[in-house]
Amino acid sequence: MEVLIQVDANTSAEEPLLTALLAATDTNSPFLYGRVANRRSRDAPGEAQAARSQWQTDVLHQLYRYK
Repeated sequence: MEVLIQVDANTSAEEPLLTALLAATDTNSPFLYGRVANRRSRDAPGEAQAARSQWQTDVLHQLYRYK
Protein backbone atom coordinates (compact mmCIF):
# COMPACT_ATOMS: atom_id res chain seq x y z
CA MET A 1 0.00 0.00 0.00
CA GLU A 2 2.88 2.38 0.65
CA VAL A 3 3.85 2.19 -3.02
CA LEU A 4 0.33 3.18 -4.06
CA ILE A 5 0.38 6.10 -1.66
CA GLN A 6 3.63 7.31 -3.23
CA VAL A 7 2.22 6.91 -6.75
CA ASP A 8 -0.34 9.59 -5.93
CA ALA A 9 2.03 11.90 -4.05
CA ASN A 10 1.92 14.47 -6.86
CA THR A 11 -1.69 13.98 -7.97
CA SER A 12 -3.53 17.27 -7.52
CA ALA A 13 -6.61 17.38 -5.31
CA GLU A 14 -8.79 18.07 -8.38
CA GLU A 15 -7.68 14.90 -10.16
CA PRO A 16 -8.76 11.32 -9.47
CA LEU A 17 -6.09 9.20 -7.83
CA LEU A 18 -3.95 7.14 -10.20
CA THR A 19 -4.33 4.33 -7.68
CA ALA A 20 -7.74 3.72 -9.23
CA LEU A 21 -5.99 2.23 -12.26
CA LEU A 22 -3.37 0.30 -10.33
CA ALA A 23 -5.98 -1.38 -8.19
CA ALA A 24 -8.43 -2.07 -11.02
CA THR A 25 -7.91 -5.85 -11.11
CA ASP A 26 -8.03 -6.47 -7.37
CA THR A 27 -11.33 -7.65 -5.85
CA ASN A 28 -10.57 -5.50 -2.81
CA SER A 29 -10.07 -2.39 -4.95
CA PRO A 30 -12.71 -0.14 -3.37
CA PHE A 31 -11.35 -0.91 0.11
CA LEU A 32 -7.75 -0.41 -0.97
CA TYR A 33 -8.61 2.72 -2.92
CA GLY A 34 -10.40 4.15 0.13
CA ARG A 35 -7.40 3.50 2.35
CA VAL A 36 -5.05 5.20 -0.09
CA ALA A 37 -7.47 8.13 -0.49
CA ASN A 38 -7.63 8.58 3.27
CA ARG A 39 -3.85 8.49 3.56
CA ARG A 40 -3.62 11.14 0.81
CA SER A 41 -6.09 13.30 2.79
CA ARG A 42 -8.88 12.75 0.28
CA ASP A 43 -12.53 12.22 1.10
CA ALA A 44 -13.49 8.58 0.69
CA PRO A 45 -16.95 7.16 1.34
CA GLY A 46 -17.08 4.79 4.29
CA GLU A 47 -20.08 2.78 3.08
CA ALA A 48 -19.11 -0.12 0.80
CA GLN A 49 -21.43 0.65 -2.14
CA ALA A 50 -20.57 4.36 -2.11
CA ALA A 51 -16.85 3.51 -1.98
CA ARG A 52 -17.25 1.15 -4.96
CA SER A 53 -19.11 3.85 -6.92
CA GLN A 54 -16.41 6.44 -6.19
CA TRP A 55 -13.67 4.02 -7.19
CA GLN A 56 -15.45 3.09 -10.45
CA THR A 57 -16.00 6.75 -11.30
CA ASP A 58 -12.33 7.53 -10.74
CA VAL A 59 -11.27 4.52 -12.84
CA LEU A 60 -13.37 5.81 -15.73
CA HIS A 61 -11.97 9.33 -15.37
CA GLN A 62 -8.41 8.02 -15.45
CA LEU A 63 -9.07 5.72 -18.41
CA TYR A 64 -10.63 8.57 -20.38
CA ARG A 65 -7.83 10.94 -19.39
CA TYR A 66 -5.07 8.65 -20.65
CA LYS A 67 -6.94 7.37 -23.71
